Amino acid sequence: MKKLLKKLALLPLLCGLVLTSACSNDDENGNDIPTSWFNGTITATVVNGNDYNDLIDRVGVFVEFDSNDNWINEKIAIDTWSNSGFTITLPTTLDRRLLWQVGDGFGDLVVVSDANAWMNDMFEIKALDNDNSVIGSFLNIRTNENSMVSAFIVYADRDFTIIGTDYGDTWNISLKKGWNKVYVTETETSWMASTQAVSGLRWYFAEANYDWFSAPTATENTTQSRSVFSRLGR
Repeated sequence: MKKLLKKLALLPLLCGLVLTSACSNDDENGNDIPTSWFNGTITATVVNGNDYNDLIDRVGVFVEFDSNDNWINEKIAIDTWSNSGFTITLPTTLDRRLLWQVGDGFGDLVVVSDANAWMNDMFEIKALDNDNSVIGSFLNIRTNENSMVSAFIVYADRDFTIIGTDYGDTWNISLKKGWNKVYVTETETSWMASTQAVSGLRWYFAEANYDWFSAPTATENTTQSRSVFSRLGR
């Protein structure tokens, strides 16, 4: 397997969104979805989102996939930005050409329940202006001085699991057919991907060149990949 593309720049402590498919608003920013699987509808309210109302016209979800050794970025959903947020519905299914086969690329200590499963986790939620130009992206993370938790959108063509620890990376993933969230927790000494929901995540808006709109700077070593599986070769 060859390594998935692109790291994003250093992350700051960002403003938040609410990503929900079935949840209640118990606090100012709402809660994360309670399970990894969701119905494909993302409802987001951006903290300080009114600051972007004159900048953002629409929001699109894009998938990156390998087509004959060429990486292609394709829009799969789009909707309007309204009053500091958006609701966008992902397609019920994705065509096989947009997916990659899980296979056996995890090493002997990580067990994939169905190596014939197909999936993709290379999704990015982008902000578009009224000229249809991409002006920024949204990411869902939680950071403190000791760790960073990132949530990724994952599509799977069937139910399957990825369980085990290899080279210090722990995989505890139980995907269901359709749309899922995978949470990656990183510290200086550990890395874990899990479908067990993590609370307190916030969504971030960044300009297209990844100069962040929202305040403070990140810790020096904080980086974000758009892919859960960027640590693997694929």
